[in-house]
Amino acid sequence: MRIIYPYPMRISNGYTYMLSIIQFLNALAERVQVDLLSLDSREDIKNYLEQDLGVQLHANLNVVQVTNKRFKVKSNKVFFIGNVIEYLETIEQEKIVIYTRDFKQMRLLIKRARHLFRDVQFIFEVHQILSQNYYRVGKHKRALEMRKLESYVFSNVDKLVCITSTLSSEIRRSFPDCVSDHEILPVGFNKRFLNLMHERNRSYDFIYSGNFSEWKGLDILISAVGIIKQQYGRNVKGVLIGANKETEEYYGKKISELDLSDNIEIIPRLEHKKIDAYIARSKVGVLSNTYAGDGLLFTSPLKLYEYLGAGLKVVVSRLPSIESNIDSTLVYYARPESPQSFAKVIVTALDDSEFCSDKVRKFAENYIWEERARKFIEFSV
Repeated sequence: MRIIYPYPMRISNGYTYMLSIIQFLNALAERVQVDLLSLDSREDIKNYLEQDLGVQLHANLNVVQVTNKRFKVKSNKVFFIGNVIEYLETIEQEKIVIYTRDFKQMRLLIKRARHLFRDVQFIFEVHQILSQNYYRVGKHKRALEMRKLESYVFSNVDKLVCITSTLSSEIRRSFPDCVSDHEILPVGFNKRFLNLMHERNRSYDFIYSGNFSEWKGLDILISAVGIIKQQYGRNVKGVLIGANKETEEYYGKKISELDLSDNIEIIPRLEHKKIDAYIARSKVGVLSNTYAGDGLLFTSPLKLYEYLGAGLKVVVSRLPSIESNIDSTLVYYARPESPQSFAKVIVTALDDSEFCSDKVRKFAENYIWEERARKFIEFSV
């Protein structure tokens, strides 16, 4: 079996979702040949994995650099997909899995590549229902266009991989003609976190690392720290990692206004492998996601599994998307969008002397990338 993963972007740009894609493909390559067709060269991917993640590129991950330009004109719909089809035509007959999370690429490939192989499967990985997100923010025209695209892909692929059971259920409800074969695969994490050694005297009471988007709820977390300071009389110390210039300025202003400059440190985005040192110095990992965006039904936070794998106490929003996979004996649930609830639960977590890090690490072992790859291969057979 060979897996073909077309992606018309530079994965080496290192956005959070690209971090997940390349680690998972590298894990899949331990079991089968994987062809990544992207704008990157093999050297680009090799350097990105080593420098940002501290991971070696697997020999079975065949990086094929595919251009999306011709005559100084850029088009994923015409040039990138055309070059992908040309590449596919060079492959000798064998079992092929065409796999991606790019809606437009999947639609084009279904229409143009299904006839190329006798034995081919189209597997699409879903992380959100974008049309619903567009409706929520009033982008109705874009929502209608996206729903048409989603409907085509969901009903014409052979199988769907969904990152949460709530997402799978919502697809079945909203798209009754969707393919029936679904597999629930939450995002994975790098197994190195399972062996992370914590410092004896941890200097951070809590850590957040990741995207600083509004629906991540950092306003809520910052306000909760203010409540802990004022109402509980405790000067906790935390670190927020992943800011850009704009978000650092925005949240820095809020921190200053609440007189929390000594309590919360903001750090710009780091190479992923450097975050380990901050986790090793932290007592609690916090994920304060709101109901907005993908939070309610669609989110499967990479950091959640990294924190659990590292044996951290985890305070997280009680959202259906998260609660569907994480038992309340493993994390400390707080009410979404409630600073008061987060303040109370963070204090509870910090004071919990019966917490068992071995228990959460044992649970997390099922969510390393290699285990996700094993389940994917079984699903695709």
